Amino acid sequence: MAAFIQQTLEKVPGVDPRPLQRSQFFSGLNEGPAATASRIAGLVSGSHAQDNSPYYTSNFGQLLPDSGHPLNVGGIPYQGDALLLEKQQAFDRSKLQERIVHPAGWAAFGKFTVTKDVSKFTKASFLSSVGKSTPIFCRLSTVTYGREYPDAARNPRGFAVKFYTDEGNYDMVGLNWPVFFVRDPFQGPDNIRSQQRNPQNFLLDFNAWFDFLANVPESQHAGMMLLSDHATPDGNHFSAYGCHTFKWVNAEGSFVYVKYHFRPHHGAKQFDFDQTIMTQGVDPDYSKRQLYETLKNGGTYKWTMMIQVMTPEEASQTNFDPFDVTKIWPRGQFPMQEVGEIELNRNPEDYHRDVEQAAFSPGSLVPGIELSPDTLLNWRAFFYRDAQYTRLQSANIHQIPVNCPFLSKFHSPDNYWGSMRVDGDVARKPTYFPNSYQSTDPSSRAPTFAGKSVAEVPHQAASNIVSRQSHWQHEGEPTEYDQVRELYTRVMTDTQREHLHSNTAKLLKFADTIVQHKYLVQQCAISPRYAQAIYDLLPADQQAKLDIEKIGQDASTAHLVGKDLSFKSKDGRSFMGMPIPHAK
Repeated sequence: MAAFIQQTLEKVPGVDPRPLQRSQFFSGLNEGPAATASRIAGLVSGSHAQDNSPYYTSNFGQLLPDSGHPLNVGGIPYQGDALLLEKQQAFDRSKLQERIVHPAGWAAFGKFTVTKDVSKFTKASFLSSVGKSTPIFCRLSTVTYGREYPDAARNPRGFAVKFYTDEGNYDMVGLNWPVFFVRDPFQGPDNIRSQQRNPQNFLLDFNAWFDFLANVPESQHAGMMLLSDHATPDGNHFSAYGCHTFKWVNAEGSFVYVKYHFRPHHGAKQFDFDQTIMTQGVDPDYSKRQLYETLKNGGTYKWTMMIQVMTPEEASQTNFDPFDVTKIWPRGQFPMQEVGEIELNRNPEDYHRDVEQAAFSPGSLVPGIELSPDTLLNWRAFFYRDAQYTRLQSANIHQIPVNCPFLSKFHSPDNYWGSMRVDGDVARKPTYFPNSYQSTDPSSRAPTFAGKSVAEVPHQAASNIVSRQSHWQHEGEPTEYDQVRELYTRVMTDTQREHLHSNTAKLLKFADTIVQHKYLVQQCAISPRYAQAIYDLLPADQQAKLDIEKIGQDASTAHLVGKDLSFKSKDGRSFMGMPIPHAK
């Protein structure tokens, strides 16, 4: 073979001298990330990759003489055995840092197809015409438990979708609930820590669960979801939501605000408390297995993507805060409109490469989809990417196939070097701009794509003053509970309320008396019936330590708990999110 290669090099300069290597899978090294991404997403025909090498080798191609016998001196391993050292060193480094949130995940590839014309709302290319199909990668997850924890446990479910569009990757990062626990970026880490393990003893800490909820009035909506059966879905049988408010911009520069909803074709089903406990014990990987086996056997999972649409003028006049992620938009006022269909139909080839190293960020946007004035969304757009850079130990995560924008019509990053950079990198272009070798026309800094501007369309902020003043409509107001009260009294069925009461009492019994009191105060502010029902299910000795009348009295000021009114908005948000005249 060596002679053949030498002859090839001598006779036909420029011919790839690697016919043997090209005939093998060669650990995927023959492919770049874009080619790999095309295959694993199902765009290139053929079966999943399979190693067809007749021999095992080291990372650097040295054949292993034997994988069961190290070099040794009289039975003592010899440290000059570079092959044994490499194997142990690779093993010692084989696990990535666990995600801080959403560590336990499972995923699939598939496609998104537009089913309704939404071009009047957005100029996004992947939404431009009915029938247009875009490959996607979707990762589902629990949120606060560890990577190895049972995936049927009581927890929110993450629903993250990466759209591989011709304008770059678009990431939609949501949950199986339409609301989140907090709207203030400062409280994001606190919320997650309250649902993680106790740092002193590493036990699940239900006292912390309820203590946080007891001191954050706006968290009651998501808190009710956490303690209802919606927190224990039957595997992947759940609806999903974008949670935040996004801004869609059309080709004329006009914009609307939207909320994303995903309705499952396979139905939304939940486990009750006892079914959840049983499922966790029998199969800790229940949700992962359900998705994997369904797709392996030729099945699919589908969700219909819907949006609610609100004009900037409507946003300035609603009696609720449309940019508050702890609130929903009433469907009676802002009806659902169909956009398209998500279909998951292809399992990943390799969990570590395709799922564990997948990286999402709300900051991965495309022209026609922008951030709204939602405070938490704007902060997440920064720190999600930062968290992935830290976890994957590089800023060059676009080279990992699952993260590669392999369908983008252009790819020439204005970023260079860094750990594990192996793509074209500089590729003989200047690493500064402007320069004398590429266009210095100012318009090139905000170019057009397919005849449309890719520059963001401006909107008004709540003020032009730098301060710690908040701009949330419901902060420190009794209206904080209006929507969650509607959910409890009108939307929930009697059975759903009974399960909510029972689920809550079974976990609240682990909390301290002071926490139980303050938590029941919050529920009493929603409905006295709600607080009473939970109280009635607590153990008798714990009931004796609680004063239900005092709980009712304290509920009158529940909306002020944890609030420093000196930072409360003085002038509301009457023009937040409004267009800027003549700025299109």
